[in-house]
Amino acid sequence: MKLSYCTTCMGRAHHLKQTLPRNLADNVDWSRPDAVEFIVLDYSSPDDLLEWITTDPQLAPYRDAGILRIAQAPGQDKFRHSHAKNMAHALATGDYVCNLDADNYLGAGFTSYLRSIFLRRPNAIVATNRFDARLNAGLYKGSMGRIALSRTNFHLLGGYDESARFKGWSGEDTDLIMRAFRAFLRPVWIRNRDYLRVVMHDDMERVRNTDFVDADAELARIAALDGSNMRPLLRYVLNRAVAPRVANRGAPIGSGAVRFPS
Repeated sequence: MKLSYCTTCMGRAHHLKQTLPRNLADNVDWSRPDAVEFIVLDYSSPDDLLEWITTDPQLAPYRDAGILRIAQAPGQDKFRHSHAKNMAHALATGDYVCNLDADNYLGAGFTSYLRSIFLRRPNAIVATNRFDARLNAGLYKGSMGRIALSRTNFHLLGGYDESARFKGWSGEDTDLIMRAFRAFLRPVWIRNRDYLRVVMHDDMERVRNTDFVDADAELARIAALDGSNMRPLLRYVLNRAVAPRVANRGAPIGSGAVRFPS
C-alpha cells in the first residue's frame, strides 16, 4: 500500500518551511521508502517556494529518493482551492491520497495510523470531525482540510467540486466528505489531536490569494462556520447533502499545464 500526501501552495512557503521538514521526518520509514510520497504543487506561488524546495539540503534525501515531488502550475492568478487540490491529487501515484494543507503538521506516526485504517477498511474516508468545536481554535484551526481516501474513490466522486459555488473560501472539503457519505464510504474521524496541529495564523491569510469580492464577507463566512454556532454549520451540511454526488460531471478535473522542474 502506498500513501500520497497532496499539498498545494500559493504564497504560503513560509508555512511549508515549518511543516514539510517535520512531516517528512515524522512519517517516512526509510526501510520502505516506496510506501509514501509527498507531492507539493506550486500553484504559481509568488514567493521563494520553488527555489527553497529544490535546493534545501535538508530536503535533498527525500527529493533524491522520489519521496518528495514538486510540480508547478504556471499562469494561475488566484488560488482556486478545488482546482489546485484536484491538480495535486492527479499527480498522486499512491493507492490512497490524503490532502495535506501547507500549514498542517501530520504528527509522528500518522502514516502508520492511516495504513492501519485502510488495511481494515479500504473504502473508508478519514477526516476531521466538522462538529468538534475544539478543532476550530488555536493549535487545530485549519485542520479541516485533512481528508484521506482511496485514489479510486476520489476519482469516482469526481474529486473536489470546481464549480462556481466553491469560489473563494467555500468548504469544498466538507462537500467532498458529504458526497463520500452518500456514496456509502465509511467515515472515520481523526480523534488524536496530535495529528491535527497547525501553524497558527489569522483568517486573512486563509483568503489572501483567493478569488473574492469582499474580504469582510469572506472572513465572516469563516467565522460563521467555525463550530461555535451550530445553526449555520447545520444549514451548510444540509445544503451539501442534496448536492450532486459526483462533482464536475462531464468535465476534466484539475485541468491545466503542469511542469516538473529539473
